[in-house]
Amino acid sequence: MNFETNIGFRYLRSKRKEVFISFTTWIAVIGIAIGVMALIIVIAVMTGFQNEIRSRILGINPHIVISGDGEIKEPQKLVEQIKTIKGISHVYPFTTFQAMAQSRERLSGIIVKGLNADDVNFLGDMVKEGNIETLKTKENVLIGKELAKQLGLFVGDRLTLMVPLGGYSPMGAMPETVRARVGGIFDTGMYEIDNTLVIMPLSDVESIMGTGAMGLEIKLTDVYNADGVRREIMQKIGPRYFARTWIEMNKNLFSALKLEKLLMYIILVLIILVASFNIISSLIMTVMEKKKDIAILKSIGAKKRSIMKIFMIEGIAIGIVGAIVGSLGGYFGCLVIKYTSLFDLPSDVYNITKLPAEVSAIDILLIALITAVICVLATIYPSYKASKIDPVEALRYE
Repeated sequence: MNFETNIGFRYLRSKRKEVFISFTTWIAVIGIAIGVMALIIVIAVMTGFQNEIRSRILGINPHIVISGDGEIKEPQKLVEQIKTIKGISHVYPFTTFQAMAQSRERLSGIIVKGLNADDVNFLGDMVKEGNIETLKTKENVLIGKELAKQLGLFVGDRLTLMVPLGGYSPMGAMPETVRARVGGIFDTGMYEIDNTLVIMPLSDVESIMGTGAMGLEIKLTDVYNADGVRREIMQKIGPRYFARTWIEMNKNLFSALKLEKLLMYIILVLIILVASFNIISSLIMTVMEKKKDIAILKSIGAKKRSIMKIFMIEGIAIGIVGAIVGSLGGYFGCLVIKYTSLFDLPSDVYNITKLPAEVSAIDILLIALITAVICVLATIYPSYKASKIDPVEALRYE
């Protein structure tokens, strides 16, 4: 250890004449620690919310949607063609239309999606009441939990679907009513979906609307490789079809979440920046107390760079201790949020009932790096002032 580092650490450990200076040093450490801890916890919660929303969206929605300019001819042939592409776990045809659902005297606008019974296995964990196998029986449907509440429906109840363009007459298209039975109630955790989506056997939808499959939905083994798989699909099936990924379909939502996370990052970094001013004030007071020591060091040959290094080491040490304490506090805080019920959210207000917290090693390292840079910058001015002290003036009256 060189003499600058040795003296810098001695100034941290030594008992100072001015108790207030020691107090401000501890305040600087605590301020940095609180700022780092707050930043880690908030970023972990924001990441947790983003991952939770993504998993819920991808739980019910497809990763890629293939559509054309109308009904898809020979959809099964297209399914077999797409299945050969690496990274695809499931491909199935679908048809969708808008309708009105009526139960007793209650009405609600809905979106009906037609799927084959064998293609809805991804809904298995989401079906909270009834059985997903009921979709194999004609006229049975699966409805969202919020829609069931709104219409007062339970498993086994009947409802009426009013399809605007389901029937035909000499006057053209006309509304048609269809009777259906609730075979199961699912809960995706997404209010908009649970309040509007009705899943019906594809054969029933085709008989109601008089058309076949309108598109294909695709599930992937790696959801983050959606763009690459989409390109391969388009090369294989040609320009007659359009393909959209889950990233494109939810671009606004995830852009907003990303921007919110970035803004929170900036705001909390400013908190650490404010806390670093305690380092500046602590070092300035230490310089004032150690004027005599600085003068002696200079008189025996210490250079300005060495004097700066002494006080920079002291300030950086304060920042490092604060960053370590804050990182540990933030990590354990995230564990408390994740594995205890202290921060559970009321289920009647929030779709997400447990506050999510996903700790990322990259985030912690980035926060530690930002803290280190801020602490280094905070030490420059007081260290420079220390190096400019004139030994003759400092020792004149000693």
